[in-house]
Amino acid sequence: MRREMTLRRRLLPIFILATGIPIVLFALISQYRLRSSLNENIQMQIDNNLNRADQSLDMILDKYDTLLYDLCTDDEIIGIVEDINQKKDTLEVNSSRIRHELSHICNRNDGIEGITIITEENQVIFYDRLSASSVSSSWADKIRAPEVVKGALYRGVGQPIESGNDKVYMFQIIREFVDYRDIHKSIGTVILSINTDVLEPVLDAGQNADIYLLQKGKIIAAYEEDKCGKKLDAAKDEEFRYTRKMNEMSGFTICNAQSLRLYHQTLKEQILFWIFIAVGAILLLMALTYSLTRPYLKEIDQIADAMSQAEQGNFQARVPVTENMTVEVRKISSGFNEMVGHIDSLINQVKEAVVEQKNAELSALEAQIDPHFLYNTLDTINWKAIELGEFEISEMLGALADILRYTVKNAGAETSIEQELHWLAMYILLQKAKLGRELQVEVKVPEELYGYRIHKLLLQPFVENAIRHGLKQKEGELKLGITMRSAGGQMHIIVKDNGRGIPEDVLQRLNDSENEADEKDSGEHMGIVNVRKRLNLYYGDQADLYFESALGKYTKVHLFIPVVSPHRQADEEGRKEEGQ
Repeated sequence: MRREMTLRRRLLPIFILATGIPIVLFALISQYRLRSSLNENIQMQIDNNLNRADQSLDMILDKYDTLLYDLCTDDEIIGIVEDINQKKDTLEVNSSRIRHELSHICNRNDGIEGITIITEENQVIFYDRLSASSVSSSWADKIRAPEVVKGALYRGVGQPIESGNDKVYMFQIIREFVDYRDIHKSIGTVILSINTDVLEPVLDAGQNADIYLLQKGKIIAAYEEDKCGKKLDAAKDEEFRYTRKMNEMSGFTICNAQSLRLYHQTLKEQILFWIFIAVGAILLLMALTYSLTRPYLKEIDQIADAMSQAEQGNFQARVPVTENMTVEVRKISSGFNEMVGHIDSLINQVKEAVVEQKNAELSALEAQIDPHFLYNTLDTINWKAIELGEFEISEMLGALADILRYTVKNAGAETSIEQELHWLAMYILLQKAKLGRELQVEVKVPEELYGYRIHKLLLQPFVENAIRHGLKQKEGELKLGITMRSAGGQMHIIVKDNGRGIPEDVLQRLNDSENEADEKDSGEHMGIVNVRKRLNLYYGDQADLYFESALGKYTKVHLFIPVVSPHRQADEEGRKEEGQ
């Protein structure tokens, strides 16, 4: 069962919206500003991390590239390599000297895990610091020299080197020997293998960020070594924002992985904060609404209680009016008290009038006033109105007299359509005077139908309902139309008005011919049930009646009755005379 809507329940959503909408708007603006500020701070931190890592990488690479450059331009080393290329190292004296020099370089410089020289004749000379050997190595003698176009070439290894129980990740710097006596002459290639641990200053981005060194999308150096050798796309985390920057010196890509956990946590806390503020404001508003409306609702309850008593017939009920009431409630209470007092007085008057009416009816029955007395009296009043120049009153009195004669004489008998239309004109004249407004009446009846027969007062209820219920409360132009036409042995009569129309549910009940016992609508559309009964008595199932209406536009009454021609009426009267 639907709960009734009280004043407090109506006010509460309005107050909640009035408070909640500004809070929501302010929260959205605050959230937007916070999000923008956090994004700016994160981007600033990312830029700082990338710039710092780029500078640190340049410094570290420059240190080792300088060592490699010195080695590649050392005249003594170049001479020894040339002798090796020319097969002048039969006792491997030159190779031993180079290995000795390579071991000194590795041992004097932290981070260099090995140096490999590949001569023009593809002879490999190396020193492996991990195994402290220049004779055998699991990796140093297997390095392949790429083509170096100019300067130094940098490349990541990706795969770790096993050294005991440890895994060593390295990157390499590669240069060709340079003989300034003939710069186009190829002597050999030097490969410097460096432990990625030396890149720790580059990879250390502090809290909430990680730095990766990439080559062709693959991680070659990372703070977490288990990620080395993997594709960056495979190592990505949705909680991180990835930003890249190219290192111009090495061609390596520096990738900053910025954690967004703090960012999301801050936004979540802000949202929870505003939710708490909104819930608190709503609860406070509900408490204030309850406390502020309580005295007013108490006064309204008193009015409602008095109205309930009046509804049950107790018109002695009154609303107590106090000085503490608001002006509006006091006016309502006083107005209700006055209204109930007037109703009580009117009921008493009605009771007295009913008694008087009964007495008058008894007197009228006793007196048995002759109708001719009424006609003569109306005629006397008519002449009196003419003497006083009240011609409009005289016309109305004449119409009333005609109506009385028409209704009293042979009530229920048949009459001609012409006489019925004349009587309706008199009736409409009186209704127009009662209505007090201009009413346009349009009658469309062919002259050949004037002599056809119709039962008296059959159309009066439709005309009365059209004026009383369709046109009385309508603003603007008022129109009433009566149309008749004959077809197929049936007389089709239409009574149309441009009034307020009939609601759909009422229209359905009016068109329900089986619902004759339902008197619900007869109050508003009086006489309809009675007309249906008369049609059934007069014509049986040969007559039909239905209503057509558009709310606010028009109402049409369609009446179908059998055609009764003047010749048929004359034949019936002749048979009656012969029978007599």
